[in-house]
Amino acid sequence: MKKRKYAGRGAWVPMVLGLLLFAAVAVWMVRGVQEAAQVSQQEGLRMAQEAVERAVVSCYSLNGVYPATYQELKAKSGLAIDEEKYIVFYDIFASNIRPSVTVVERWVEEQ
Repeated sequence: MKKRKYAGRGAWVPMVLGLLLFAAVAVWMVRGVQEAAQVSQQEGLRMAQEAVERAVVSCYSLNGVYPATYQELKAKSGLAIDEEKYIVFYDIFASNIRPSVTVVERWVEEQ
């Protein structure tokens, strides 16, 4: 039986295609994990905002006035926000006018 002169050529093509497919799947999975983390982060911020809003309404319904400070709101309602992760801006004009509440995520500089 006679060996062909160029029999070894092209044997690397399936290997390269396999590696490309593996790389594409890996990139797709990493991107999916990043998107899931981003959605989780946005959901955490939304839940923190809603918790503060509910605490404000609860304090007003129980006491008839809005708390004067954010610390008073936490003390009266038992509100627990991760203050290492979020900053709460609590701006009140009068005790009978609903305060403006904004929750933002802290900027953490990566080292």
